[in-house]
Amino acid sequence: MSQPLPELESFIDRLKAISDRYGRVYGVDRGGDWHILKLQEEMGELTQSYLAMTGRSRRDEATARHDVAMEMADVMCMLLLMARAENINLNAAITEKWLKWETVMAAESHNA
Repeated sequence: MSQPLPELESFIDRLKAISDRYGRVYGVDRGGDWHILKLQEEMGELTQSYLAMTGRSRRDEATARHDVAMEMADVMCMLLLMARAENINLNAAITEKWLKWETVMAAESHNA
């Protein structure tokens, strides 16, 4: 089976270059558990923005949808950087965990 996201590794290379710059410029140690902690921080910010977007917060709803999109981008990019740091092959994991169901669904529709 082909890779579900064939450009993923080169995309993560770009993210890593940006993250490396962040570490250099701000003197942030990104070793050890930094990625999982940063991912958790970004999830908290996404939750905050989502609550504002859905009118369940004191925050401004006017920009909340944009804020949700920006925080989703942060979460996704931090997850990809964490995968790289931990030597996780996301293409293989997505294929094993998610895309296996395409075969099941094809069989179900064939039997229907």
